[in-house]
Amino acid sequence: MNPENVLKMVITSSVRHKVLLALSDGPKTLGEIHSQVGSTKSTISHALSDLMDEMLIIQDPETKQYQLTNIGYLISLQVKNIMGALESIRKFEEFWLSHDLSGIPEELLLRIGDLRDSELHTTTPEYLKLPHEIYMELIRTSKWIKGVSPILFADYPEEFLELAFGEDVDIEIITTRTVYEKLIELSPPEAVEKVRNLPNVRLYVIDENPKVAFTVTNNFLSLGLFLPNGTYDMMNDLISTTERAKKWGIELFEYYRRRAERVI
Repeated sequence: MNPENVLKMVITSSVRHKVLLALSDGPKTLGEIHSQVGSTKSTISHALSDLMDEMLIIQDPETKQYQLTNIGYLISLQVKNIMGALESIRKFEEFWLSHDLSGIPEELLLRIGDLRDSELHTTTPEYLKLPHEIYMELIRTSKWIKGVSPILFADYPEEFLELAFGEDVDIEIITTRTVYEKLIELSPPEAVEKVRNLPNVRLYVIDENPKVAFTVTNNFLSLGLFLPNGTYDMMNDLISTTERAKKWGIELFEYYRRRAERVI
């Protein structure tokens, strides 16, 4: 098997990659593949023949069903990943083009397709509500919160304390040393002392600029990015409520938590 030839064969034909994806959830007859893929049976037969030549699929001589080989299954997973990534890139093309992506590790950039079902909230003259306001509305209904915040909005100290003293809300926040010191400065000393003794609050400091600001909760993922000039873009926020996006956000949080020091 020549990897480059196989990749080219699968990706350059919409029918071939659709056939692979159709078979990824189990064996199917030609008629069943036709119903799912939607192309002509003749075109599908040619695609099946090509895929069989590369040992990506086989046909059961008794049932006449086609099924993926182990290699075919592995390649179908990669095709799913590529197609998901391309969908996410196309859907939010301007967002990815105009922002600094260096705060997202490569292993998660490879899974950018996990964010394809997000919505991009953008402030416009016709819609003046800032993404930050939408974010605060969502976060107040969450049961657990994990976030990385190298920025500080004026209402953060009050909102943070309100969440910290709320019932059954588990909070983990990673921020920069500068933001942490400002947060302490703007918060009442007695309130800070109380927070230090709360079992549901963990605050971490990281000695680098994450170049990404995000929050993941049991309800949603909110992702904000910096512009190439180093300023945070307050006008755009990518928000998703899907399980795959939330899992992506948790992994991004853990990436930064391993690099941070707990201070509360």
